[in-house]
Amino acid sequence: MSILTLLFVFFILGPVFLILALNFARNNRALQRRVERLIKSFLILCSCIAIFTTIGIVLSVLFESIRFFQAVPITDFLFGLEWSPQTAIREDQVGSSGAFGAVPLFAGTFLITAIAMVIAVPLGLMSAIYLSEYAGPAIRTVAKPLLEILAGIPTVVYGFFAALTVAPLIRRTAETVGFGVSSESALAAGVVMGIMILPFVSSLSDDVINAVPQAMRDGSYGLGATQSETIRRVILPAALPGIVGSILLAVSRAIGETMIVVMAAGLAANLTANPFESVTTVTVQIVTLLIGDQEFDSPKTLAAFALGLVLFVITLVLNIVALHVVRRFKEQYE
Repeated sequence: MSILTLLFVFFILGPVFLILALNFARNNRALQRRVERLIKSFLILCSCIAIFTTIGIVLSVLFESIRFFQAVPITDFLFGLEWSPQTAIREDQVGSSGAFGAVPLFAGTFLITAIAMVIAVPLGLMSAIYLSEYAGPAIRTVAKPLLEILAGIPTVVYGFFAALTVAPLIRRTAETVGFGVSSESALAAGVVMGIMILPFVSSLSDDVINAVPQAMRDGSYGLGATQSETIRRVILPAALPGIVGSILLAVSRAIGETMIVVMAAGLAANLTANPFESVTTVTVQIVTLLIGDQEFDSPKTLAAFALGLVLFVITLVLNIVALHVVRRFKEQYE
Protein backbone atom coordinates (compact mmCIF):
# COMPACT_ATOMS: atom_id res chain seq x y z
CA MET A 1 0.00 0.00 0.00
CA SER A 2 1.45 3.33 -1.05
CA ILE A 3 1.85 6.36 1.18
CA LEU A 4 -0.78 8.29 -0.79
CA THR A 5 -3.32 5.52 -0.15
CA LEU A 6 -2.59 5.57 3.57
CA LEU A 7 -2.95 9.34 3.64
CA PHE A 8 -6.27 9.09 1.80
CA VAL A 9 -7.59 6.52 4.24
CA PHE A 10 -6.42 8.48 7.25
CA PHE A 11 -7.56 11.98 6.26
CA ILE A 12 -10.65 11.22 4.17
CA LEU A 13 -12.17 7.96 5.32
CA GLY A 14 -11.10 8.42 8.95
CA PRO A 15 -13.34 11.45 9.67
CA VAL A 16 -16.21 9.79 7.79
CA PHE A 17 -16.07 6.66 9.94
CA LEU A 18 -15.69 8.82 13.05
CA ILE A 19 -18.87 10.75 12.22
CA LEU A 20 -20.76 7.53 11.57
CA ALA A 21 -19.54 6.05 14.86
CA LEU A 22 -20.60 9.16 16.78
CA ASN A 23 -24.05 9.09 15.21
CA PHE A 24 -24.41 5.42 16.08
CA ALA A 25 -23.23 5.97 19.66
CA ARG A 26 -25.64 8.88 20.15
CA ASN A 27 -28.55 6.48 19.91
CA ASN A 28 -26.98 3.65 21.92
CA ARG A 29 -26.88 4.28 25.70
CA ALA A 30 -24.94 1.14 26.51
CA LEU A 31 -22.27 2.05 23.98
CA GLN A 32 -22.08 5.59 25.39
CA ARG A 33 -21.45 4.26 28.89
CA ARG A 34 -18.82 1.90 27.53
CA VAL A 35 -17.05 4.74 25.73
CA GLU A 36 -17.18 6.89 28.86
CA ARG A 37 -15.60 4.11 30.92
CA LEU A 38 -12.93 3.72 28.24
CA ILE A 39 -12.15 7.44 28.31
CA LYS A 40 -12.09 7.44 32.10
CA SER A 41 -9.67 4.51 32.11
CA PHE A 42 -7.44 6.32 29.60
CA LEU A 43 -7.38 9.46 31.78
CA ILE A 44 -6.54 7.39 34.85
CA LEU A 45 -3.71 5.74 32.91
CA CYS A 46 -2.31 9.14 31.94
CA SER A 47 -2.42 10.27 35.56
CA CYS A 48 -0.70 7.09 36.73
CA ILE A 49 2.06 7.52 34.14
CA ALA A 50 2.83 10.97 35.52
CA ILE A 51 2.78 9.72 39.11
CA PHE A 52 4.92 6.65 38.42
CA THR A 53 7.40 8.75 36.45
CA THR A 54 7.82 11.07 39.43
CA ILE A 55 8.23 8.11 41.79
CA GLY A 56 10.78 6.53 39.46
CA ILE A 57 12.85 9.72 39.32
CA VAL A 58 12.82 10.07 43.10
CA LEU A 59 13.74 6.42 43.69
CA SER A 60 16.55 6.43 41.13
CA VAL A 61 18.11 9.51 42.72
CA LEU A 62 17.53 8.11 46.22
CA PHE A 63 19.18 4.74 45.56
CA GLU A 64 22.27 6.31 44.00
CA SER A 65 22.46 8.81 46.86
CA ILE A 66 22.40 5.96 49.38
CA ARG A 67 25.36 4.40 47.59
CA PHE A 68 27.20 7.71 47.85
CA PHE A 69 26.46 8.05 51.56
CA GLN A 70 27.85 4.55 52.10
CA ALA A 71 31.22 5.87 50.91
CA VAL A 72 31.01 9.42 52.31
CA PRO A 73 29.37 10.16 55.69
CA ILE A 74 26.20 12.19 55.34
CA THR A 75 27.36 14.60 58.03
CA ASP A 76 30.53 15.37 56.06
CA PHE A 77 28.41 16.01 52.99
CA LEU A 78 25.76 18.21 54.61
CA PHE A 79 28.01 20.16 56.98
CA GLY A 80 31.43 20.04 55.31
CA LEU A 81 32.92 23.40 54.37
CA GLU A 82 35.21 22.23 51.58
CA TRP A 83 34.20 20.93 48.16
CA SER A 84 37.00 19.25 46.18
CA PRO A 85 35.77 15.96 44.67
CA GLN A 86 39.17 14.88 43.37
CA THR A 87 39.08 11.10 43.39
CA ALA A 88 40.61 8.43 41.17
CA ILE A 89 39.30 8.53 37.62
CA ARG A 90 39.80 4.80 37.02
CA GLU A 91 40.31 1.84 39.29
CA ASP A 92 43.97 1.45 38.32
CA GLN A 93 44.76 5.05 39.28
CA VAL A 94 45.50 6.54 42.67
CA GLY A 95 43.68 9.76 43.53
CA SER A 96 43.14 11.84 46.57
CA SER A 97 40.29 11.01 48.89
CA GLY A 98 38.49 14.24 47.99
CA ALA A 99 36.36 16.59 50.05
CA PHE A 100 32.60 16.45 49.59
CA GLY A 101 31.33 19.25 51.84
CA ALA A 102 28.33 20.71 50.02
CA VAL A 103 27.90 23.86 52.13
CA PRO A 104 29.85 26.08 49.66
CA LEU A 105 27.67 24.87 46.78
CA PHE A 106 24.39 25.61 48.50
CA ALA A 107 25.73 28.92 49.82
CA GLY A 108 26.59 29.95 46.25
CA THR A 109 23.20 28.76 45.01
CA PHE A 110 21.29 30.74 47.61
CA LEU A 111 23.49 33.83 47.12
CA ILE A 112 22.90 33.99 43.36
CA THR A 113 19.20 33.15 43.79
CA ALA A 114 18.80 35.91 46.40
CA ILE A 115 20.43 38.47 44.11
CA ALA A 116 18.20 37.36 41.24
CA MET A 117 15.05 37.64 43.34
CA VAL A 118 16.04 41.10 44.59
CA ILE A 119 16.08 42.13 40.93
CA ALA A 120 13.10 40.15 39.64
CA VAL A 121 10.48 40.48 42.39
CA PRO A 122 10.26 44.29 42.73
CA LEU A 123 10.60 44.93 38.99
CA GLY A 124 8.23 42.12 38.06
CA LEU A 125 5.58 43.04 40.61
CA MET A 126 5.70 46.74 39.77
CA SER A 127 5.49 45.92 36.07
CA ALA A 128 2.46 43.71 36.69
CA ILE A 129 0.71 46.43 38.70
CA TYR A 130 1.35 49.02 36.02
CA LEU A 131 0.20 46.79 33.17
CA SER A 132 -2.97 45.66 34.94
CA GLU A 133 -4.06 48.86 36.71
CA TYR A 134 -2.51 51.88 35.01
CA ALA A 135 -1.54 51.07 31.43
CA GLY A 136 -4.01 51.63 28.64
CA PRO A 137 -5.00 48.92 26.18
CA ALA A 138 -2.57 50.17 23.51
CA ILE A 139 0.42 50.19 25.87
CA ARG A 140 -0.54 46.84 27.39
CA THR A 141 -0.88 45.23 23.97
CA VAL A 142 2.70 46.18 23.10
CA ALA A 143 4.45 46.10 26.50
CA LYS A 144 3.35 42.69 27.77
CA PRO A 145 4.48 40.67 24.71
CA LEU A 146 7.79 42.53 24.69
CA LEU A 147 8.28 41.70 28.36
CA GLU A 148 7.44 38.05 27.80
CA ILE A 149 10.04 37.81 25.02
CA LEU A 150 12.66 37.73 27.79
CA ALA A 151 11.42 34.25 28.75
CA GLY A 152 12.09 32.93 25.24
CA ILE A 153 15.72 34.04 24.97
CA PRO A 154 18.11 31.05 25.31
CA THR A 155 20.03 30.98 28.55
CA VAL A 156 23.33 30.77 26.68
CA VAL A 157 22.58 34.22 25.26
CA TYR A 158 22.05 35.50 28.79
CA GLY A 159 25.34 33.86 29.71
CA PHE A 160 27.20 35.67 26.94
CA PHE A 161 25.55 38.94 27.98
CA ALA A 162 26.58 38.39 31.59
CA ALA A 163 30.16 37.40 30.76
CA LEU A 164 30.87 39.99 28.08
CA THR A 165 28.84 43.00 29.24
CA VAL A 166 27.56 42.86 32.81
CA ALA A 167 30.62 41.34 34.52
CA PRO A 168 33.14 43.80 32.97
CA LEU A 169 30.79 46.70 33.75
CA ILE A 170 30.53 45.65 37.41
CA ARG A 171 34.29 45.17 37.64
CA ARG A 172 35.08 48.61 36.15
CA THR A 173 32.47 50.32 38.31
CA ALA A 174 33.77 48.66 41.47
CA GLU A 175 37.38 49.49 40.64
CA THR A 176 36.53 53.18 40.27
CA VAL A 177 35.38 53.26 43.90
CA GLY A 178 38.27 51.15 45.18
CA PHE A 179 36.75 47.66 45.34
CA GLY A 180 38.46 44.59 44.02
CA VAL A 181 36.06 42.47 41.98
CA SER A 182 36.70 39.11 40.38
CA SER A 183 36.23 38.78 36.62
CA GLU A 184 33.53 36.21 37.45
CA SER A 185 31.21 37.21 40.28
CA ALA A 186 27.95 36.16 41.87
CA LEU A 187 26.60 39.67 41.35
CA ALA A 188 26.93 39.49 37.56
CA ALA A 189 25.22 36.10 37.41
CA GLY A 190 22.49 37.15 39.83
CA VAL A 191 21.65 40.38 38.00
CA VAL A 192 21.35 38.68 34.61
CA MET A 193 19.42 35.79 36.13
CA GLY A 194 17.01 38.28 37.70
CA ILE A 195 16.39 39.78 34.25
CA MET A 196 15.83 36.29 32.85
CA ILE A 197 13.18 35.31 35.41
CA LEU A 198 11.48 38.72 35.34
CA PRO A 199 8.69 37.51 32.99
CA PHE A 200 7.83 34.65 35.37
CA VAL A 201 6.95 37.17 38.08
CA SER A 202 5.45 39.93 35.94
CA SER A 203 3.33 37.87 33.56
CA LEU A 204 1.85 35.51 36.17
CA SER A 205 1.28 38.33 38.66
CA ASP A 206 -0.41 40.36 35.95
CA ASP A 207 -2.79 37.49 35.19
CA VAL A 208 -3.55 37.03 38.88
CA ILE A 209 -4.21 40.73 39.46
CA ASN A 210 -6.52 40.86 36.43
CA ALA A 211 -8.44 37.89 37.86
CA VAL A 212 -9.44 39.90 40.96
CA PRO A 213 -13.18 40.68 40.57
CA GLN A 214 -13.99 44.19 39.41
CA ALA A 215 -16.64 44.35 42.15
CA MET A 216 -13.88 44.53 44.77
CA ARG A 217 -12.37 47.54 43.01
CA ASP A 218 -15.75 49.23 42.66
CA GLY A 219 -16.54 48.63 46.32
CA SER A 220 -13.24 50.19 47.37
CA TYR A 221 -13.79 53.22 45.15
CA GLY A 222 -17.31 53.53 46.50
CA LEU A 223 -15.92 53.80 50.03
CA GLY A 224 -13.71 56.71 48.95
CA ALA A 225 -10.39 54.93 48.51
CA THR A 226 -7.94 56.16 45.90
CA GLN A 227 -6.52 53.93 43.19
CA SER A 228 -3.22 53.42 45.02
CA GLU A 229 -5.05 52.60 48.27
CA THR A 230 -7.25 50.12 46.40
CA ILE A 231 -4.20 48.42 44.95
CA ARG A 232 -2.39 48.20 48.29
CA ARG A 233 -5.31 47.25 50.54
CA VAL A 234 -7.68 45.33 48.28
CA ILE A 235 -6.14 44.03 45.06
CA LEU A 236 -2.71 42.90 46.27
CA PRO A 237 -4.05 41.05 49.36
CA ALA A 238 -6.67 39.31 47.23
CA ALA A 239 -4.09 38.35 44.60
CA LEU A 240 -1.38 37.43 47.11
CA PRO A 241 -1.73 33.62 46.77
CA GLY A 242 -1.13 33.82 43.03
CA ILE A 243 1.73 36.28 43.48
CA VAL A 244 3.37 33.90 45.96
CA GLY A 245 3.02 31.13 43.38
CA SER A 246 4.69 33.21 40.69
CA ILE A 247 7.55 34.09 43.02
CA LEU A 248 7.99 30.43 43.93
CA LEU A 249 8.13 29.50 40.24
CA ALA A 250 10.78 32.17 39.71
CA VAL A 251 12.80 30.87 42.67
CA SER A 252 12.67 27.32 41.31
CA ARG A 253 13.78 28.58 37.91
CA ALA A 254 16.67 30.50 39.45
CA ILE A 255 17.83 27.55 41.55
CA GLY A 256 17.91 25.29 38.50
CA GLU A 257 19.79 27.66 36.19
CA THR A 258 23.20 26.46 35.00
CA MET A 259 24.49 28.21 31.88
CA ILE A 260 24.51 31.76 33.28
CA VAL A 261 26.38 30.61 36.39
CA VAL A 262 28.99 28.74 34.36
CA MET A 263 29.73 31.72 32.14
CA ALA A 264 29.39 34.57 34.66
CA ALA A 265 30.06 33.15 38.16
CA GLY A 266 32.64 30.45 37.49
CA LEU A 267 33.25 26.98 38.89
CA ALA A 268 35.07 27.82 42.12
CA ALA A 269 33.31 26.45 45.22
CA ASN A 270 33.97 29.40 47.55
CA LEU A 271 32.15 29.70 50.86
CA THR A 272 31.46 33.43 50.89
CA ALA A 273 28.64 35.93 51.17
CA ASN A 274 30.52 38.52 49.10
CA PRO A 275 28.63 39.03 45.82
CA PHE A 276 31.81 40.34 44.14
CA GLU A 277 33.59 36.98 44.42
CA SER A 278 33.40 33.92 42.21
CA VAL A 279 31.04 31.16 43.38
CA THR A 280 29.33 28.12 41.92
CA THR A 281 25.97 26.43 42.33
CA VAL A 282 24.63 22.93 42.85
CA THR A 283 23.40 22.48 39.29
CA VAL A 284 26.74 23.54 37.82
CA GLN A 285 28.56 20.99 39.93
CA ILE A 286 26.10 18.25 38.99
CA VAL A 287 26.89 18.85 35.32
CA THR A 288 30.62 19.01 36.06
CA LEU A 289 30.60 15.74 38.01
CA LEU A 290 28.79 13.82 35.28
CA ILE A 291 31.14 14.97 32.50
CA GLY A 292 34.39 13.16 31.88
CA ASP A 293 35.95 9.70 31.91
CA GLN A 294 35.23 8.51 35.43
CA GLU A 295 33.79 5.32 36.86
CA PHE A 296 30.06 5.51 37.52
CA ASP A 297 30.52 3.86 40.90
CA SER A 298 33.05 6.39 42.15
CA PRO A 299 32.04 8.84 44.91
CA LYS A 300 32.80 11.72 42.55
CA THR A 301 30.05 10.64 40.18
CA LEU A 302 27.59 9.52 42.85
CA ALA A 303 27.94 12.92 44.53
CA ALA A 304 25.88 14.38 41.69
CA PHE A 305 22.89 12.25 42.77
CA ALA A 306 23.33 13.31 46.39
CA LEU A 307 23.34 16.95 45.34
CA GLY A 308 20.22 16.36 43.27
CA LEU A 309 18.47 14.69 46.19
CA VAL A 310 19.20 17.54 48.59
CA LEU A 311 18.13 20.07 45.97
CA PHE A 312 14.89 18.14 45.50
CA VAL A 313 14.24 18.22 49.25
CA ILE A 314 14.90 21.96 49.40
CA THR A 315 12.51 22.59 46.52
CA LEU A 316 9.89 20.40 48.19
CA VAL A 317 10.21 22.40 51.41
CA LEU A 318 9.80 25.65 49.47
CA ASN A 319 6.62 24.27 47.89
CA ILE A 320 5.22 23.26 51.28
CA VAL A 321 5.96 26.68 52.76
CA ALA A 322 4.35 28.39 49.77
CA LEU A 323 1.23 26.22 50.03
CA HIS A 324 0.98 27.08 53.72
CA VAL A 325 1.20 30.79 52.94
CA VAL A 326 -1.38 30.51 50.17
CA ARG A 327 -3.78 28.55 52.39
CA ARG A 328 -3.43 31.06 55.21
CA PHE A 329 -4.22 34.08 53.07
CA LYS A 330 -7.03 32.29 51.28
CA GLU A 331 -8.71 31.69 54.61
CA GLN A 332 -8.28 35.36 55.49
CA TYR A 333 -9.65 36.94 52.32
CA GLU A 334 -12.34 34.53 51.17
